[in-house]
Amino acid sequence: MTTRSLLDSDVSLSLCDDDIVRFLKKQPDFFLRQLDLLVHLQIPHPQRGAISLVEIQLEKLRERVLNLEEEIATLMSIAAGNGNLFRVFSIAHRALFNANSKKDIYHALDVLAASLDLSVSLRFYESSSDLQETTTLERNAVDRLKASHFCGQRIYLGRLRKLDGEQFVTPAPELGSYALLPVSSSKEFGFLSFSSKDGGHFQPSMDTLFVEQIAEHIAILLTKWSVSQ
Repeated sequence: MTTRSLLDSDVSLSLCDDDIVRFLKKQPDFFLRQLDLLVHLQIPHPQRGAISLVEIQLEKLRERVLNLEEEIATLMSIAAGNGNLFRVFSIAHRALFNANSKKDIYHALDVLAASLDLSVSLRFYESSSDLQETTTLERNAVDRLKASHFCGQRIYLGRLRKLDGEQFVTPAPELGSYALLPVSSSKEFGFLSFSSKDGGHFQPSMDTLFVEQIAEHIAILLTKWSVSQ
């Protein structure tokens, strides 16, 4: 082996991938100074044998374009879904603006449930004279469930056992998923509940703006009516 080949061998052994990467980052015009190398450089490819650096760059750009197109399609789908949700909840709010009794509230929630293909329930701690609720909430049972599931949060999103779900919804799905929201202002009147047979429908990471606004609107109506009585 010649002196030059020995030297080349020693240099190659002393260099690692990170050294080469650092060098190229510090020398952004390296390939401009080595145009012949850029043209003739061949990179091993598992399927296509050897390809040029330019071909690799083009392939990466095509992959990036495809990924961006998929991201745009996903964002457009989310936007369309949010637009539909906005329209559905807007209809519910318009109905609540015209509500004069709990019966009107229940009717607005029935329409909302049908539009969302979910079960929607509103239960109170106390029954009222204008409408005899078939089921009222037991405050102690709700407090126990809050302690075990809410983890200090106002709203619960996630799965519940059928026995726990029946406190809020009838019939309660077995291991279904729920969104449980207190209906409260100066006091807690009860709970607004959304439920799905799909155990993964409601997730803790979901945005709750639309359902919170409905619960707040109902609380405002109940407070106004209780003051006027």
